[in-house]
Amino acid sequence: MLAKHLAPLLPLVLSISPALCQEMPAPAPELKKLAALAGNWAGQGTATFAPGAPPSAWHASGSYRWVLDGFFLQEDFEIHFDGVPAPMLFRAYLGWDAEGKRYVTAVCNNAGEVGLHEIVIQPDGSMLQLMMQRQDGVPYAERSLLKVDGDTMTHSIDLMTGKGPSMAVVEGKFRRIDTAFEGRFDAPTWNGATPHADITRLCRMAGKYDTKGEMVMAPGQPKTAIHGDDTFRTVFGGTLLFGETVGGADGMPGEYRSHAFWGYDQKKGCARAVFVSNMGEVGEMEGRWVDDKFVSTMAGTMMGQPMVQRFLLEVDGEGAVTRGVGHTIVGTMPPFESFVATYAKK
Repeated sequence: MLAKHLAPLLPLVLSISPALCQEMPAPAPELKKLAALAGNWAGQGTATFAPGAPPSAWHASGSYRWVLDGFFLQEDFEIHFDGVPAPMLFRAYLGWDAEGKRYVTAVCNNAGEVGLHEIVIQPDGSMLQLMMQRQDGVPYAERSLLKVDGDTMTHSIDLMTGKGPSMAVVEGKFRRIDTAFEGRFDAPTWNGATPHADITRLCRMAGKYDTKGEMVMAPGQPKTAIHGDDTFRTVFGGTLLFGETVGGADGMPGEYRSHAFWGYDQKKGCARAVFVSNMGEVGEMEGRWVDDKFVSTMAGTMMGQPMVQRFLLEVDGEGAVTRGVGHTIVGTMPPFESFVATYAKK
């Protein structure tokens, strides 16, 4: 049997389900509505950075490709604005959130930001995102519309602040091309972004680890041995920590793989992660340093049941991961230790 959620193999992401299934899940049929995006694109347009300011030209290139066994459409894009020395880069994962019954995108950029946003596919096939954002303490609403028509793609972004009408800030048009864009994690930060101290501390975990441990699917259930290779690397000038896990559990078929990005959320005043996996998992977590431990938490539903989780991560004097312990509450079950593992840096 295979646990539906094995994300604790990634020491900064904890998501264990008390349910078991007999085989690896298959990508949802809803993903077909994202298929038109797949491929390579180049485009150009204009951006308006402030009310009354003249529009600035930009050009961009990027790719959408299926990853994690077809559960997610990975987006890598680079945008160059006229007169701005460093480009803006995005990495995102578009997919179907089976738990929430919605389309989502888990995204990060080289400004050190991460987010999880809902996508609404409208009757004409356009992809709509409505997001509450904040910049320099000022809240605003952002509307993004993306539409593919054969080998052409259009994109527009409008903003609305506390007063006045909405403002068109981005207009662009793309065409399909042959050349793929692979992404550049070594790119400089956007607009002078600097790493937050909590993320700099988290980035000391960078490296490759051999992970060994045990998980429990529900109180009173037998322990299952788990193993994995975890790799962490700093990206985008150290403003983000990227984690990748490859692993599995004894007696369970298949290989588990997941990607996660940690950045700093200025609004919430803590670290924040978005994560995806080849079992269709997608979610977000909050993380905070408490003394010498990193504590990450999440809440929501799991298999329709209310759920809360906490993960304690221990590090050595050099900042390397040494041990992790997870605790879970699902539905009416009592709290239980759902995960424990040691990490040996290679």
